[in-house]
Amino acid sequence: MATKRSSQARAPLTDKELWYLTADQFLRLKLTEDEKARLGRINKEKEQERIDRSARLRIEEEPILAELRGVGWNIESVWDLVNTSAKYAEVISILLKHLLLPYSDSTRDGIARSLAVPEPEVQKAWPILVEEYRKAPMGWGIKGPGDTREYKLGAKDGLACALSAAVTDETLEELIAIAKDRRQGESRVLFLSALKKRLNKNPLAKQAIEELASDPDLEKEIASWRRR
Repeated sequence: MATKRSSQARAPLTDKELWYLTADQFLRLKLTEDEKARLGRINKEKEQERIDRSARLRIEEEPILAELRGVGWNIESVWDLVNTSAKYAEVISILLKHLLLPYSDSTRDGIARSLAVPEPEVQKAWPILVEEYRKAPMGWGIKGPGDTREYKLGAKDGLACALSAAVTDETLEELIAIAKDRRQGESRVLFLSALKKRLNKNPLAKQAIEELASDPDLEKEIASWRRR
């Protein structure tokens, strides 16, 4: 990934650094003409890779998509469920079944985020979601089938979203315990919304927020609430 460098005097960015260049870095760094030319070629390569990757993911998702079609959901990707405002309680059991299958990180992320709905069947699956969340890898790795480059993994974040949506008064204490477990990394910030909703209703949530306010991974988000 591109490192922080002065816009005045710095070494030329490598192709790898240009590949992972963020929008913030693009605005902050003054690219040379050579870097701009290479970035243009890299962006074309990235677009082709995105197209190829989408095709591979559609093939990987076919087993779950076939089952979803069987209950009336004719969609092109499990991510379509994440982006719909319609209710889909009838497919929760299918999603839970496939969550336990060895899909790629990208597909598991989509399945997990599709489960981020406060449906009773999701709430009943709390132990499964907790187990899958705890063992989900963090950091960078291979996200999709056939990938050769590493990207930031997302399934753990997706599972954190599912837990935040599924938590009840009965499971809140366990969610707080997970939120305090620093071994679970930055994905824990996604638990904060569930705690925030309960600040004025449940003393456990208020106490947890006070304790988490000094957590290095969470303090920035919690501090932003107070500024607002």
